[in-house]
Amino acid sequence: MVATVSSLFIYPDSDSPGQELESVDVTPTGPEGNRAKKHAVHLVTADDYVETHPKANVVLDMESAVLDQLVGRVIRLGECTLKVTQAPSQCAGVYAEVLSPGAVSVDDALMVAESE
Repeated sequence: MVATVSSLFIYPDSDSPGQELESVDVTPTGPEGNRAKKHAVHLVTADDYVETHPKANVVLDMESAVLDQLVGRVIRLGECTLKVTQAPSQCAGVYAEVLSPGAVSVDDALMVAESE
């Protein structure tokens, strides 16, 4: 699968616009500087981001149908390993928990672990 990170955002306050970053350290609770949320990381495709502007942390250059198929899978972005846990009920993209913290940067490739 060929996909890359096209944008990264943090949302320090729920009522404030997102801050776009070139790279971010992803901690066990999500991107550093992001407000605490139930789900650590919100990933979305570039097309869905442009159309609906969800408050996603990671925008990926890939098809939304392919992103949706990653639920239940382990992925790696930069130095960070995530487990895609579910699709949100009211917006685009997927949520993920942090398995291994690390830095993520724009243009990092998405790698998907082999199915067990």
